[in-house]
Parts: sequence; structure tokens; C-alpha cells
Amino acid sequence: MKKIIIILFLIGAKSLSAQGDRRITYGLFVGGMYSKMSNLPDVIVPKGIYEGYTLEEKGKFGPTAGFLINWKYPYAKVSIQTEVSYSQQATDLNYEDVKGLEYKINFGYSYLNTATQFKYYPYQGLYVGVGPGVSFNINANNIKYTSNSQELFANSGVYFEPDANVQKVLREALTGKNYFYGIFSAGYEFESNWTVGARYTLGLTDALATEENGHRYSENKNKINSISLIIGYSFDFDDLANF
Repeated sequence: MKKIIIILFLIGAKSLSAQGDRRITYGLFVGGMYSKMSNLPDVIVPKGIYEGYTLEEKGKFGPTAGFLINWKYPYAKVSIQTEVSYSQQATDLNYEDVKGLEYKINFGYSYLNTATQFKYYPYQGLYVGVGPGVSFNINANNIKYTSNSQELFANSGVYFEPDANVQKVLREALTGKNYFYGIFSAGYEFESNWTVGARYTLGLTDALATEENGHRYSENKNKINSISLIIGYSFDFDDLANF
């Protein structure tokens, strides 16, 4: 699959570069992102172990910002955009059971992302885009655990491991991974060089590794999907016609 994407990219770039009349811009963008990692309940509590509890994923909002270069070919109404960006993509996992125990596990990962978009302009600055990307996890052990266990211990005398101990075990057993994704976008590029847009990223590969452990944490396919809104500003490469 990756080889096919690379071949298509090279063929498209070569055919476009063989023709003139292109506009090259570079710029910055910032925005907000809502993301969620899938299948986390089955990692922490495998199915069939016990009943009387709920374990639910909850997506989180985070910032994103990046740098882009856009090769636009007005005669063909297409462009090729490459970009590098930073994003915070977190998910909360909330647990409650019939005995009153409540805890939250926050998977608070940050990523350095690289992506290429193939954009089509059906009308003036209006565009739709699609392309591949890869996210590199830059804080793979950033898991936080909080609970009401000490309050339960004070009321009932039932012992629970301190939150710090549980958090240490989680960080040793679960590691955030780099992952591939597909990006789908739509937006508008104004003549003033401002851009507004929306994006949906679809996780294609596993984003969480489960190490060997004695706590029944199990390996699963945990993919990250996200929605983001961005605003950006671009500058022209006025004197780089042969770039």
C-alpha cells in the first residue's frame, strides 16, 4: 500500500512539474482538534473477566499547529501540499463499578506529524483534499491515573493500590506508538492568503503497544481518529520559479 502511494505521488509530481504556470506558497496554520483512541476498554479489562462496571472512552480537545508548502497548478485546478505539524491527541478512559470505585486513565499523547495532500479546486479557492500521513509519538509514556480509591479505603477499609503505583504499572505496560493515517480535508483559500479549513484524519495502524505484563492488559488494535478546524496564512515564493 505504501509503495503504491509513493509511486502515484512521484508520477503525479513529475507530470505536473513538466508543465508551467504554477504558484508555490508556504505558510503556517493553527487550530483545534478533537480526537479519540478506539478499543481502550478491551485493553484494560478484557471481555468476560467480570461484570458490574462501565468503562467508556471519551475524546478530548487539543491544539494543532504546523508549517506547509503548497505547489498549486491553476490550469489543472489541483495542488500538492506537504506539511509538518504538532498536535495533542488525548483520550480519557472512565471507569465506574457497583462497589463505588471510580477512576480515570488519561492517554495524553503529543505527536509530530508529516503529511502530503492532493487538493482539487472545484471553484475558485474552494478545495477538497486527500492524502497519507504519519504521526510520531513524542511522549509515549504520558499516561495519568486518578481515582477515588483512598476515599473508599477510608470509608470501607478495603485496600487499593495508591494511584501513583497504578500509574507506574500502566506506563510500564502501555506505550504510545507511531502510526499511519489518511487525511480528508475541505476549506477555502482566500485571495488575501488567509485559509480556513476542516480536516478528518482516519487512523490506519495501531497507535498503542501492550508490553508483557501480569495485569491482564491485552494487546488490541487501537486507532486514533480526529476532527480539526484550522486557520492559516501563506506567503508566495515570488522569486523561486524554478523551485
